[in-house]
Amino acid sequence: MDGRFLNRVAVSALLSVVAMAGAFATAQSVVPDTAPAAPVFQLPNTQSVAVLPFLSHADQVHGGQLVRRICAQCHGLVAGDESAGPVLDGVVGRNAASLPGYGYSAALRQHASQVWDDQRLADWLMAPARYAPGTRMSFAGLSDPQDRADVISFLHTLHTSLPTPTTGAAR
Repeated sequence: MDGRFLNRVAVSALLSVVAMAGAFATAQSVVPDTAPAAPVFQLPNTQSVAVLPFLSHADQVHGGQLVRRICAQCHGLVAGDESAGPVLDGVVGRNAASLPGYGYSAALRQHASQVWDDQRLADWLMAPARYAPGTRMSFAGLSDPQDRADVISFLHTLHTSLPTPTTGAAR
């Protein structure tokens, strides 16, 4: 290696760095910084909220509308319905991941010993992926606790022969 070869390598490296710096500076001046001055939205509060106070004034009609608009996209509402998700008929008071014939995710099967009572349903409806990380359910959740109570109130109407999990009285 002679001195001219080393000079060529050094000049090539220097020109490459200068070209990259120039391209970066040009890109920054042409494309504006689009970060907002303030956050556009806030993530919903994912702390568990007691659902019982909201159930006392739950609206079954509104809950039914939410279920038909959101849940019925993937879930059947009565036994025998063909659906991508498990049928919701009788879900209140049933063990999680226990409906025969449906292939639950491993994440939800870990909760199989738990009964879907009002509070567990509320926690699930708030953020399914938080309740059972790794679940296949792609629903983001209902952030409003009153909406969750309305849905749970409607789910109670889908099965009438079991006692309610919160009071033990017949529905």
